[in-house]
Amino acid sequence: MFVDIYDQLYISYASVVSTLGVLFNAFLLFLIFFKSPPCLTPYTVFLANTSITQLLYSICFLLTVPRVISINLRIVNIYLGFSQFLGHWWSYMIFVTMLHFAVNSFLSIMLSMVFRAISLKTLRFPTSGAFTMCILAYLIPFSMVVSIRDIEITSNFTINSNYTLWQLENLDKYRTVVGTSVAQLSTLWVACCVSLLCIPIYSVMFYCRYRILKMLERPGYMFNTTTTLQIKRLVKALTVQSMIPVFTLFPASLIFLSTQFHVIETTKFGYIIISLLSLSPTIDPLVTIYYVQPYRKYIVDLLWSEERPLISPFLSNNDPRFYRSRSNSVLMMRNTHFV
Repeated sequence: MFVDIYDQLYISYASVVSTLGVLFNAFLLFLIFFKSPPCLTPYTVFLANTSITQLLYSICFLLTVPRVISINLRIVNIYLGFSQFLGHWWSYMIFVTMLHFAVNSFLSIMLSMVFRAISLKTLRFPTSGAFTMCILAYLIPFSMVVSIRDIEITSNFTINSNYTLWQLENLDKYRTVVGTSVAQLSTLWVACCVSLLCIPIYSVMFYCRYRILKMLERPGYMFNTTTTLQIKRLVKALTVQSMIPVFTLFPASLIFLSTQFHVIETTKFGYIIISLLSLSPTIDPLVTIYYVQPYRKYIVDLLWSEERPLISPFLSNNDPRFYRSRSNSVLMMRNTHFV
């Protein structure tokens, strides 16, 4: 198996980022399934959908470690991960599966914002509705995988060298190299989903954010000040979450589109496209854990439980202030799940 020094650095980066993505999302799933209060049930569906998707993305990234060379409506992937031993077709299939997980996680963040807007409007949101939204949204990324069943790929050295304009040295030394043309409808659809689909997704997200804030600012709105503040903090959390792709997905998509439309004609971005895209599964679960108060509280209690007494030693069970304090704590827990 041939790898140069840059390939070795890229493989090391992929190993670290993928491992962290798997660990962080696995821990978040533990919090979602075992540490979520009942009132968060509809929202946890979207959290779990995002986390599972990003965990699977990290696994696919670790399996493929793809170096994506994109020039003039041609794409050549060099697979540096374990999938190179599975052959050309399986390597490309796992690669597209990885991309479809990336799109689904982005859609899931959008659904979280849509859920918050609908729940404020109707004051109720069934868990079955959350599952239905996730399933319907998944049809888009699922179509990416289905569409490549008839795709034409090549492992021929001469053809792939022509695709890269003969700019890539040692191409013949790699074990698994797969080339394809964006002119195919299936490849074009996958490329559009990964790059252009982010525009309508962001439009929906920020429209929902605008509607939520307008509803909360309406005079005489039925929520009290504390609940309104917590909803605004949740919207802030979702906004921060939605900003992650600005620094990961958007630059990767911009580089890809620039190479496809003759703005950039170079192979030097082969390591960068997927590297940027793969940061989201590592950062996003940390943002979720920080902003969802029950999850953050669990970690704080786990780390400093011995230093913080649960009940004030100055209040006894017979003291009325004890019951008032306990009642206020329960009320706060019901209304402040997002801080």
